Amino acid sequence: MTKALPDPPADCLVVNENLSFEDAQLYLSHLIHSASATVLDCGDHLPPHDRARIHAVWHLLEMAKTVIDRSIESLHPRTASQAYE
Repeated sequence: MTKALPDPPADCLVVNENLSFEDAQLYLSHLIHSASATVLDCGDHLPPHDRARIHAVWHLLEMAKTVIDRSIESLHPRTASQAYE
C-alpha cells in the first residue's frame, strides 16, 4: 500500500550555526520588512473588506519590526551626546 501523503521535509530552512544574535536580529528585521512590502502589494487589488485584513497583518508586521529594531538598538546604546544629534 502506498502513502497518501509523502513525509514532510526534515528542515526547510537551515540557519548558520555561527550566526550572531545581532546578525540574526538584522536578518529578522529585513525579513519582516520584505513581508510587510509583500502584504501591501497583495492588498492593492482587493475589495475593501479584504484590504482591511491585509492592513491588519501589515500593522502586526510593523509592530514586530519595531520591536526587533529596538532590540538591535539596545545592543549599541547611544550616549547622551549622540541622543541630541
